[in-house]
Amino acid sequence: MASDISGGVQAMEAEAARVLDEARAKASDIALKAREESRKMAAAELPLDDVKAEGARWIKDAEKQAELELKQADKRAAEIKASAGKRSDHYAKMLASIVLGEKAA
Repeated sequence: MASDISGGVQAMEAEAARVLDEARAKASDIALKAREESRKMAAAELPLDDVKAEGARWIKDAEKQAELELKQADKRAAEIKASAGKRSDHYAKMLASIVLGEKAA
């Protein structure tokens, strides 16, 4: 009976060793494949088409916004210029009337 138990334990140890060896071989194979895949991924060029398109869209939007702001600034400058011209005409007329004695200061 002791020899049966001893033989059973030895068989189980042998089976466990075989299973461990298989597991190590599979783990080694998986690690090797993972390394190869990571090297391929690192060497491969990333698809930047979407990123480039998004960047181009941002640039286009920024250019449109800049153009709009420039038009608004030109309009405001024209308004200020026209307003300044009207004021200077008003002040010139006032000064002339004072000088001519038509109006008191």
